[in-house]
Amino acid sequence: MEELVFALPADKLWEILTYKEKGLIKEDGEVLKKIIQNGLFRKRSEMEEDPSFKQIIPYAIISNKGSYFLFKRTSGQTEKRLHNKFSLGVGGHMNPGNPKDSKEQYLLNELKRELFEEVKLLNGCLIEDIEFVGFINDDAIPVGRVHIGLLYNIHVSNKDVVIHETDKMTADWIDKADLAAFYDGMETWTRITFDDYIK
Repeated sequence: MEELVFALPADKLWEILTYKEKGLIKEDGEVLKKIIQNGLFRKRSEMEEDPSFKQIIPYAIISNKGSYFLFKRTSGQTEKRLHNKFSLGVGGHMNPGNPKDSKEQYLLNELKRELFEEVKLLNGCLIEDIEFVGFINDDAIPVGRVHIGLLYNIHVSNKDVVIHETDKMTADWIDKADLAAFYDGMETWTRITFDDYIK
């Protein structure tokens, strides 16, 4: 059965959000709620080439007291364009969930599902806060024209975070002051996150 993904007609999205071709659009939870309430499920194969829709992608960075968990994708990844790129975010497409959940709860469930597909929290490491930051948009590149990111900062209580798929990526905690050294190797959404939120 074909994968269904959560998306929104682009014209509806830009009625709700102030358009920015590339960058972080800072908004609050009320705007996010409106967008989620207008979302619908469509076949992923139809959405990947259709800029009249934006697929909604939760994109979470993991932080602890001024340090950020930075991933490096290796050649074990199937997506060749991302090999050896640095990423601060974990995230992915949203698939249909429990119909009894509110759309807001569904969004958090999908965010956590993506997080725990990528990492494990060990030795009493807890999620202290999940902070919604805003929307990442990049219409300057083809893949960006069909996706919009929901940027979250997941604050954890300690640094005992490890990745699951060590054949596909590595990761390390980097202090805020040292992140700029990795900038040239960062993927697009990570650069936007660094430029418009962290820096």
